[in-house]
Amino acid sequence: MWKRAIRWVIRLGLGNTRLRSVLESELKARRKPAPTPEPAPLVKPDFVDRLGVRHPLDPSLRDRLKPSWRAMLDPVALAKPPSDDALRDRARKATLVVAEASALVAAATGERLAGRILEVGCYDGAAAYQLAARPGTAVVASDLSRYYLVQRPGVAVEEDLGGQQALLAEIRERARVLADAAPGIVEFVEDDITGSTLGSASFDAIVSFEVLEHVQDPGAAFAGMARLLRPGGLLFHDYNPFFSANGGHSPCTLDFPWGHARLDPEDFERYVRELRPAEVDQALRFYRENLNRMTLADLRTAVSAAGLELVAVVPWADRALVLRLEPEALAEVQRIHPMASLDDLLSTFVAVVARRPNAIEPSR
Repeated sequence: MWKRAIRWVIRLGLGNTRLRSVLESELKARRKPAPTPEPAPLVKPDFVDRLGVRHPLDPSLRDRLKPSWRAMLDPVALAKPPSDDALRDRARKATLVVAEASALVAAATGERLAGRILEVGCYDGAAAYQLAARPGTAVVASDLSRYYLVQRPGVAVEEDLGGQQALLAEIRERARVLADAAPGIVEFVEDDITGSTLGSASFDAIVSFEVLEHVQDPGAAFAGMARLLRPGGLLFHDYNPFFSANGGHSPCTLDFPWGHARLDPEDFERYVRELRPAEVDQALRFYRENLNRMTLADLRTAVSAAGLELVAVVPWADRALVLRLEPEALAEVQRIHPMASLDDLLSTFVAVVARRPNAIEPSR
């Protein structure tokens, strides 16, 4: 009887809209929320090479090593000439690198960078204009238009050489104006140092800045420079070697440390085809044509074989890289490149000073 009375009272109460609303709010407040499921852990993909070695990938690595890599993969950005601000930045950097080169040459040899100087791989001429401003110098600056076209996606390299040469001439003229240099103070030439058409024994010094790593045949390059130098002539190069952590440059820096050097060519190609399909053409051209595999040991051999005297090799090691160096990294690099050493992996830049002896033996 009392149960029927309770049900009747409840039905009567629920019939009252206001009372029903209060009851629903009270029940909702007392109801425990359903537990929120734990988010699934983010799983980083791996790349397994042909030997079955699993390489965990870090998608942020290229951003850290080569922060401007996206610009290198943008065909519109690559086709546009640099802005005046970019040319000014390069001019400021050129002031520093030329001063460093002069200081290292003077310290190693007791001589000045002077006389007739050849800069190899000059691009906009920023360093050439700085050299030409120094007393007692006459500067020839060489470059290869093909190098820049290989970096650009979707470009027919051979067909566009003339256009690239015209673009370089325009950029160099703008750089000259910004450097406040006299017209004609630098002679620009299209020339390949591995088979140069310039005159033998016609230079007192040959220099390059961040170029040597891109020369396809370093041995032929040093032989060519030995031929171009006068007896007693000097060489200075600084370069970002292939085996350094950022030696893959923007197109070939992979998503695990030293990946470009730890994979053989077949695995490198499979990597970019599987993980970076939009970059395949550009990355493979750069990997095959614009990056040599010269170790520090190879450098010494090439200089000696050209009949040059190696005066100084200054590797600039980055201590911060030591903590990224996985125990197996060096062994994996040496499996493909037996001459590579720990110095090669940790040296982000290398400076080289060499001299042509007064009597030089022809390279064999």
